[in-house]
Amino acid sequence: MVDHSGAGQITPPAPPWYRQFWPWFLIALPASVVVAGFFTLYLAIKYSDDLVSDNYYRDGLAINLQLNQDVRATELALSARLNFDGASDDAIQVLALELKSGLETFAMPAVLKLYLLHPTDASGDRVVKLMAAGGGRYRGQLPPLPVQRVYLRLIPAVVNKNATEDVSEQDSLHSAAWRLAGEIDFTSSPLVTLQASPALTPLNSD
Repeated sequence: MVDHSGAGQITPPAPPWYRQFWPWFLIALPASVVVAGFFTLYLAIKYSDDLVSDNYYRDGLAINLQLNQDVRATELALSARLNFDGASDDAIQVLALELKSGLETFAMPAVLKLYLLHPTDASGDRVVKLMAAGGGRYRGQLPPLPVQRVYLRLIPAVVNKNATEDVSEQDSLHSAAWRLAGEIDFTSSPLVTLQASPALTPLNSD
């Protein structure tokens, strides 16, 4: 007896490849990598890190200048205590600073400059001019404070001998006689002390 139950059945044709799941799945994997790569490139261009520099020679000279400033601050035994609490002084919205030196012959500058440097975004940097109030105390206008950690650089204000030329903030940082460096996290405390490092070797030592 012959079984004719399957006779006459026609197998339906397979759908075209573009209507099937697996070809599109395999194409989507490398396509997503390409899209992610272009998105990463866009972020890198738009939010480039201001700390990255391609002028290594210039930056090397700047590092040497900063080291000299740090050493000079050590020779002068300098320290500074800063209070960013604007309500702590007689006047509101005032940044209070007290500068001390271990040398009795040290002449207190008439004006100091305090740089608040954002860790990654140069547009967030701030500069505060502090005027002498006597006895090593200085006062300046308190700027809007960020909510995160910032780097601090304290220098004596550079006197421009040629009033017709403007001295950039970058030149002021590099040409100052000394500097005190540190950092502060405003989420922890409005107080910070900048101290010259005693580990630095004086310039004239053997």
